[in-house]
Amino acid sequence: MKDTASRPLSWLTLALMNVAAVASIRTLPGMAMYGLGSVLLFVLPALLFFIPAALVTAELGSTWRGGIYGWVRQAFGERAGFAASWLMWVQAALLLPVILAFGADTLAYLFNPALAGNGAFTAGVVVVSIWLITLLALRGVEALARLSSLFMLIGTLLPALLLSALAVHALMGGMPSSTPLHMAALWPQLEGGGVLAGHGKGAASLWQHFEGDLASLVLIVSCFLAYSGIEVNAVYARRLADPVAGMRRALILCVLLTLLIFIPPTLAIATAVPAHEISLTVGVMQAFAAVLTGSLAPWLKPVGLMLIVGVFGSMLTWVAGSAKGLQYAGRAGLLPPWFQRENRAGMPANIMCLQALVVSLISSVYVLIPDVSAAFWLLSALAAQLYLVVYLLMFASALHLRRSQPSVTRGYRLGRLPLVASTGAAASLFALLLGFIPPSSEHFPLSAPGYAALLCGLLVLAALPPFVFYARKQPAWQLAPPETAAADYAPLEQDSR
Repeated sequence: MKDTASRPLSWLTLALMNVAAVASIRTLPGMAMYGLGSVLLFVLPALLFFIPAALVTAELGSTWRGGIYGWVRQAFGERAGFAASWLMWVQAALLLPVILAFGADTLAYLFNPALAGNGAFTAGVVVVSIWLITLLALRGVEALARLSSLFMLIGTLLPALLLSALAVHALMGGMPSSTPLHMAALWPQLEGGGVLAGHGKGAASLWQHFEGDLASLVLIVSCFLAYSGIEVNAVYARRLADPVAGMRRALILCVLLTLLIFIPPTLAIATAVPAHEISLTVGVMQAFAAVLTGSLAPWLKPVGLMLIVGVFGSMLTWVAGSAKGLQYAGRAGLLPPWFQRENRAGMPANIMCLQALVVSLISSVYVLIPDVSAAFWLLSALAAQLYLVVYLLMFASALHLRRSQPSVTRGYRLGRLPLVASTGAAASLFALLLGFIPPSSEHFPLSAPGYAALLCGLLVLAALPPFVFYARKQPAWQLAPPETAAADYAPLEQDSR
C-alpha cells in the first residue's frame, strides 16, 4: 500500500536528509589532530563500513518498507524487528545530550567563552534544544524533510565548503600550514604510541586517551560511527514518488556529499590550527577564526550560528527517524496503547516526547557531576555498542533475505552481496569487540574487567524492554488494522508498477 495521504518526497530531499543524519563537521577536530593522515582514518572506515552499509541499505530500502524494523522483521520475525527498532531509539536518546552539547559550546564560544563547559548553561541549552527540535519534528514528514534539508545545506554543507575554500585561499596567500603536506604525512602519526579516540558523533566528553598495541585500531574503529545513520531515513522510502530509483539516487548522492563534508574541512582545520591547540569542541570555530581575518572577521559569528543550525538539522532526522521504528512496532500491537498515540501529522507524539524527556533527564548530569567526561564516555560507548548490534542485524537481514526471499523483486540488486554484507558485518563485530577496551587507566576511573562488566550489564538492561513488552503483549494492544501494520514492512515492488 502506497502512502498517498500527502505529497511524495523527492529523492533529492531524501538524499539531503540522509546527509543531515550522517555528516557533521562537529566530528572533524578530533581527526584533524592527525593532519594529512586523517584522510586514511576516513577512507578505511568508509571502505569497510560506510560503503557496505550504503550498498546494503540501497538493496533493502528499495525493496522493503519500514527501515531497520521492516528489514529485520522480514528476516527474523517481529520480536527481532521490535528489538532492532528499540535499540535504534535508545542509542539516539543516549547520544542526543552529548551531540547537543556541541551546540552549547559553539554558542558559548561566540558570545561568552567563559560559559563553555558550564554545567548549568550546557544543560539548559540541551533541554531547550531537544524540546524545540521535537516540536519541529512533530509537525510531520513534509515539514521535517524541508527543515532538515535546509538546515543541512545552511549549517553543514555550506560551512564545510566555505572552510575548505578559505583554507586553500589562505595557503595560497602565504599562510603557513600547521601540518605537513607531503606524501609521507598520509600515514597517521601516533605520538608516543597513544591516541585520542571517540565515537564520532560528539564533543570532547566522547574522546578518551588510549595507549598500547591496540591504540591505532581503536582510533580507526572510532571513525566507523562517524559514518552511522545512512539507514535512518529509509523509513520514508514509501513516501518517494519512485521508491526504487529514488532510494538508489539518494544513497549515492549521500555517500559523495558525506565524504566531501568530512575530508576537505578536516584538512582545512589541520592546516589552519596547530594539532596541540585544536579543541575537540570548538576546533571548527578555531579554524574559521584563523582564516576569517581582516575584512572577513565579522563573519565569524554568523558562521558559528550556521553550525548550530546544522546541529538542529541533524537532530531533526534522528529524533523522527529513530521514533518511526517504534511507531511501526506499536501499530503491530507490540507496545501498549500509550506508545501508539499519533498526532494529526501522523507522527508518534508520545514516543518522541518520551525521548525528549529522557534526553532532558540525562542532561542533568552536566549540572550534578562537575567532570562528566567518564560518565558521558560510558554513555557514548553504550550507544555505540547498541548501534553496532543494529548494524549486525541489518547486515544479517540482507544475507538472510537474499536466501529466504529470492523471488521478491529488488529495486536495486547488490552484486556480490554476501561479500559486501559480510565485510560490513565483520567490521561491525570487530568494532563491537574493541568497544569493550577501556581508555588508559590513568585517564579513566575503571579497570578493564570492571569496564567490560559494567558495559555488558548496561547493554543487557538497555536491550531488555522490548523482550519484556513482547512477553506481556495483549490482543488489546492491536489498535491499528492488521493491513496497516503489515504495510509498514511489506515489499515496495507494487509501489513502482
